[in-house]
This record gives sequence, C-alpha cells and structure tokens, in this order.
Amino acid sequence: MDIKQELDQNQTVLLVLPSSKYNQISVDVTKKLSKESLCYVTLNKTRDALEETFKKKKINTENLVYIDAISKTIKSAPSQCDRCYYVSSPAALTELSLVTSKFLRHNFKYLIFDSLTNLVIYQKKAPVAKFLSSLINKIRSNKTKAVFYAVKVEGQEKLLQECSMFVDKVITLK
Repeated sequence: MDIKQELDQNQTVLLVLPSSKYNQISVDVTKKLSKESLCYVTLNKTRDALEETFKKKKINTENLVYIDAISKTIKSAPSQCDRCYYVSSPAALTELSLVTSKFLRHNFKYLIFDSLTNLVIYQKKAPVAKFLSSLINKIRSNKTKAVFYAVKVEGQEKLLQECSMFVDKVITLK
C-alpha cells in the first residue's frame, strides 16, 4: 500500500490496522508523509514518545506539528509548546475539534489522526461518529489530506462500519 498514492486519489482515508502491526505501520506512514507539512493528532502516545520513536527511525520531524490529547491525562503539561498543542484529554471532543479546526487553517498538506479506536475508550460510539463527521467536513473545506487510524479489535466492527461512511476510502491491512 502506497499511502501517498492513496492520498493523491482520496482526501480522507481510514486505515484499519491489525494491532500486531500498528506501531510499524504508523511509523511507515509518518515517514512517507513527513517530507511535507504534517499535523499529527495523537490520542494514544505522548508527543515525547512519538518524537523519540520517529527520531530512532530516522524520520525528520521538522515538518511535524502535534496535537497531543494524552499527555495531560498522565502528567502536567503546558497548553502548548514548540510544535505541539496539548488537549486536556481524548474525551474532550469539543476541545479536540476546536484545536484541530484551528490547525487546519494553517493548510497542512497532511493530517494523521491516531486513532479512532482510542476515542471509543473515552466516549460512546454516537458522539465519536458525530465528531468524526464534523471533523471530516472541516477537512473537506480545506486542501488537507487526512489519514485516520483504527485498530481492528473485537467489538469495534460497528464503529468501523459507521466511520467508513464518512471517509473516501477504507484500507484494511492484514
């Protein structure tokens, strides 16, 4: 799968990943997209953990800006710092939506949303679907191309089905 080619043909892509390959695929996708301006929304790992991983994998992070919705749930973090904005928690969908909308106005080439599966840990399926629909509509009014991750886990089939209605293409990786 060539993610850049997929994004040349589709503005929004949902990548359904097996949990065993999640880390490797997320690094590979970031590496391919990081040559352009990239906004990385993380609900899974802290910005610091991602930066460390990306640097170990020789990914240039100069073009990356993060929206980190996990750090403030585990430690004290400022509201923002160099190339990162901290959201209070993955459950704060309104705050996450406002911050992401603000970032989209900066005309990033790409946005990675990591991950929809994490949202359902904090919220019910209906608010997550509504959030995703709203976010994708904001992306569509922009030239940004977006990749949404979802880990294929038992019990999330309905969420994935619902989310697939909003994106241009769903790619399920084995």
